[in-house]
Amino acid sequence: MPTDRLEVYIGPHGSHHGIGSRGYPVRELGQALSLIRGRREPGQDAVVWVFPGTYRIGETLVLGPEDSRTTVAALGDGEAVFDGSVRVTGWQEVEVAGRTVWAAPPPERGFVSLYVDGERRQRPRFPRGGELRMRRQRGLDVRADFDGTLFDGSDRFEVEDGDVPDLADLAAVEVVVPHFWVQERMPVSTFDRDSGEIVSTRTSIFALRDDATKRFARYWLDNVAEAFGEVPGEWYLDRSGVLTGAPRLLYAPRDGETIEDTVITVPGLEQFVRVEGDAAAGEVVRSIRIEGITFRGAGFEEMPAARAPFDVREDGLLPRDVDFAAAVQGATEATAALSYSGARDCAIVGGGVTQVDGYAISFLEGSRGNVVSGVHVRDVGAGAVRIGGAGVASSPLFSRANEVSDSHLHAGGRLYPNAVAVLLQHGADSVVAHNEIHDFFYTGISVGWTWDYVPSVSTGNDIAFNHVHDIGQGRLNDTGAIYLLGIAPGTLVRGNHVHHVRCRNYGGWGIYLDQGSSHVVVEGNTVHDCSHQAFHVNYGRENTVRHNVFAYGGESQVAVTKPEAHRPFTFERNIVVGAGTPAFAGRQDHRDIRNLTLDSDLNLYWDASPVPGARFAANGGYSGAMEWELREPADEVWLAAGRDAHSVFADPGFRDAAARDLRVVPGGPAEALGIQAPDPTRAGPRPVEDRRHPLVRRTREDAPIPE
Repeated sequence: MPTDRLEVYIGPHGSHHGIGSRGYPVRELGQALSLIRGRREPGQDAVVWVFPGTYRIGETLVLGPEDSRTTVAALGDGEAVFDGSVRVTGWQEVEVAGRTVWAAPPPERGFVSLYVDGERRQRPRFPRGGELRMRRQRGLDVRADFDGTLFDGSDRFEVEDGDVPDLADLAAVEVVVPHFWVQERMPVSTFDRDSGEIVSTRTSIFALRDDATKRFARYWLDNVAEAFGEVPGEWYLDRSGVLTGAPRLLYAPRDGETIEDTVITVPGLEQFVRVEGDAAAGEVVRSIRIEGITFRGAGFEEMPAARAPFDVREDGLLPRDVDFAAAVQGATEATAALSYSGARDCAIVGGGVTQVDGYAISFLEGSRGNVVSGVHVRDVGAGAVRIGGAGVASSPLFSRANEVSDSHLHAGGRLYPNAVAVLLQHGADSVVAHNEIHDFFYTGISVGWTWDYVPSVSTGNDIAFNHVHDIGQGRLNDTGAIYLLGIAPGTLVRGNHVHHVRCRNYGGWGIYLDQGSSHVVVEGNTVHDCSHQAFHVNYGRENTVRHNVFAYGGESQVAVTKPEAHRPFTFERNIVVGAGTPAFAGRQDHRDIRNLTLDSDLNLYWDASPVPGARFAANGGYSGAMEWELREPADEVWLAAGRDAHSVFADPGFRDAAARDLRVVPGGPAEALGIQAPDPTRAGPRPVEDRRHPLVRRTREDAPIPE
């Protein structure tokens, strides 16, 4: 039987004069919403049914409280795509520096991304391979304390003689600085070749040093006119006409590409959808649903600057009127293509987001009870999903009880490698579960936004059964596939499968409990093949670590950066496997393994080629090239402290360790110790019928009325 909900249809061959019926649909989303707004009664449900096809979306759809209880849903089995990109036409062949390239009139709207036949392409950079090294930042001692100089940023630095070529269009060039856990992007203002000083229009958020190496920062130049044409597939927006005498968009074609058959597009708008509720005034937006829709092609006119405050403990030290080259953490200056504030019980189910410059989806101030499920996010400039709100639980702007589940999130950080795939800042009682997350350059899942042992509102979050892999990829530092921060009672990290995490200089970790992490339960995870450790705690207290597999860390399997008098965690009934690396590692300074206060017992340890005296613990250090060296076996000290009195050193019996099938064959030593060996195959997206959140159920079309 039909319901009393209002229904409007849109189709790729709909009409601007359509009435929105199934037989006479409209052709644009904005048109459909206008019909609904003019027809609906207060409180009435409404559905926009979208026939398969591709639809041009030329302006941001803004939804407010009056649009509550609206669903936009794909109809049938074909793909429904809302495309914000603009095709560039008018290409002609021209000669640039003796090379044949293509040129077209530039689009009126600015852009920083370009796609050729659906593939993101790059701007020319210098040098082509590798990076340059700054000669110095005036006033900065790179040998000084890491923490004490961290925020000593600058808008200028000096280059080595001969490193930087003549630059014909200086204002178009950006200095890119990958260091610490951010990538700074510093547009060039001036370059004094005599002094070697480059001045930027933006100030680096961090000191221009190469983090832990005690050297000045690495950098390269992006968008260099002189380098255009050297590499097929690159593009250059020649606004000043330095290459061809007139403003043009230039593209160096690859072999086989022709002007007639190649489709070149750029983003035509910044955001697809903006849901604007005002939770502080009690005017929230409820039950906006997007089902089975793919959004493609949104981006910035220019890369936005970052501005304080960043809601971090150092905000009081940072000026408010300065354009910074990066945010402190997580690329939070990047907006989302689908953004929600003051949203309640909203859902994005199925479909996806691709070819955007910032985050794909955000639920911010006062967003509660929302879900992102079964969504495919790929090729994004920043991260996939960002959730957060006020840092006070009693505030109406506090966010809680949101979920990201059963989604495939990959190929992110293309413009902001320091972005997080799923970023939960301030918020409680949220779930990140059964996602597959890979091919990001910093962190897969980040939870919490309060540093040190001070009260945090990020409590009761559940990070469960995610498959997180190929994170970091040697690009940045202080990297964790799953990252926790702050005091977080009720927070669980369970059943996740984490592997292949790699940093640039320091900090390639699987599960990472950062500053002040406390009262977290880490249980039933399988973590392996990390450049540093599978499990790492910077500092924290009273965490519980049990029934995990931690294996094949590059330095050790477990480490604590800053041992304290209290216990950072209890460590029981875990399977810990090395390959010539100890279970626990420290350094012969304030991180000495002998200073660690820890309860550890009933664990199963194994290493087919252990270092004598270093099966359980050792101190090590770094060579000048940041290469780890084991220097001081510490098994005797470890065992003399009463640790692992009932633990066992034996082969756990993995099904196929070489192929990294780390499931344990029943009946072995793990079972005898009471270890509940995890099954990593349970991680990742579930079949649709097994997804449990009530908002995941798809809307059904009304049955037609019999004639």
